[in-house]
Amino acid sequence: MATFGPQFGNDDKGTLFLQRKGPGLVEVFFTPSDRRIAIADLTEINTTQVLLRFDAAKHTTTLFPINTMPESEDFLMPKYDPIVSIEIIEDEGFFEEFNGFRTKQDVEAYLAEGIPKGFIKDPNYGLGLDRKLSFILNAIRQVEGVTNLRITDERELDVAVTDGGTTYEIGYRLFDELRRNANRFETKAQASARRKKLQAAYTNLLTRLDPKKFPVRIFDRAPDDIADVIGNTITDSKLSENDRAAVVNMAAASVRTSMKSQRVGLVKLHDEIELASLDELIARMEERFATSTSELQWQKLLETNPFILDMAFNVPVLLVQGQAHVGGKVLNGSGEKIADFLFTNKLTDSIAVLEIKTPGTELIGKREYRGGVYTASAELVGAVAQVLDQIDKLRSNIYRLQSENRPIALEAYGIKGMILAGTIPEGPRKRAFELYRASLAGVTVITFDELLLKLKSLRDLLGGKADVTPGKKQKPAREFEDLF
Repeated sequence: MATFGPQFGNDDKGTLFLQRKGPGLVEVFFTPSDRRIAIADLTEINTTQVLLRFDAAKHTTTLFPINTMPESEDFLMPKYDPIVSIEIIEDEGFFEEFNGFRTKQDVEAYLAEGIPKGFIKDPNYGLGLDRKLSFILNAIRQVEGVTNLRITDERELDVAVTDGGTTYEIGYRLFDELRRNANRFETKAQASARRKKLQAAYTNLLTRLDPKKFPVRIFDRAPDDIADVIGNTITDSKLSENDRAAVVNMAAASVRTSMKSQRVGLVKLHDEIELASLDELIARMEERFATSTSELQWQKLLETNPFILDMAFNVPVLLVQGQAHVGGKVLNGSGEKIADFLFTNKLTDSIAVLEIKTPGTELIGKREYRGGVYTASAELVGAVAQVLDQIDKLRSNIYRLQSENRPIALEAYGIKGMILAGTIPEGPRKRAFELYRASLAGVTVITFDELLLKLKSLRDLLGGKADVTPGKKQKPAREFEDLF
């Protein structure tokens, strides 16, 4: 029997009496002890309150929980205001079992044996839900207009507001699940508190006394401790930086041991990380498009995210050196010709060089050469000449470079060059740009907006947004298979 709050001795028992209101309809009234009435200083008013109602016709037991603590300002008022009643839908034959509630003894038998688990049985404590289940009523009280809680076997895990918005309905199954979980959480919390107290006592009373005899030790966690703390729903906005670090470190530490049992979850985590990384990278590129960003800043972005260039080259590439001295003895030594990036094909070791400009680089001149004909800009022509010169220097010095850089496999089967610059021009200048870059041999030009579009396409593909309808012709992205 649940008991809590102040105790007032053996003379503190209130009284029950029954009043028949009709066929199969009985109300049970409660009068607190004289002692409680005196403490509350309510001797001059009616202190008798309806506590229970049994309705055989509706197969319903209704509780009217009240506050029976005499020192409270709400003494004898509804305990869970604005919820004033709790209905329990009973099984067939329930009222026969308790003799139709004809006597006080029938009511006492119901409170001792018939009331569901999770309810207070002692009328001296106002009935209602066990304190450990107060969270249920605290949640329902937030639904405006609800004054009654109904527990019924006509629902499973669903809930509803009925009776014109005044009744909140919950099934026995969900109620029992919440009750069992509350007991389990409380038991685990108590066990966790005991372990923490033991650890605190051991560390502060024994390790401080003799660290050699009582070295610092970490007490084992109980199974499901972390799952219980995290719960089924994770709200990222509530995580502190320490929380985030702990989550990341825990995932990294357990990934290998979790592979067999949590493979699907780990694959999903890997996909989420890739998507988040792509989203961040796309956002950073778009931010830089809107600002005046230098070539060096773009170089650093690509160095930090070299997989972007796998997409640009359309083959897996290895970044050998940034700011590579292609005309010197060693790639990172002095030399008169410097490429922004030097790559090799991971499979063939063939060399490629990359020159990076900015998205603001003009690719086609603004003036017409002749009617409808435009020429490449001086910046683009200069970049192409620069890359061709770097390719020539690499080809001339390949044997020396191979000799001086033996840890790196370098082959000159067909050295290729790439220029990352500008954005696709508009109008007739777009045609002039495509004609010019298509005529280049050994040098490929890709624009920043093309590279960004490739990243977005990859993001859509990984995120499941790509249109892969069978039989539907897909619009191909511009490819650069001729690079290697």
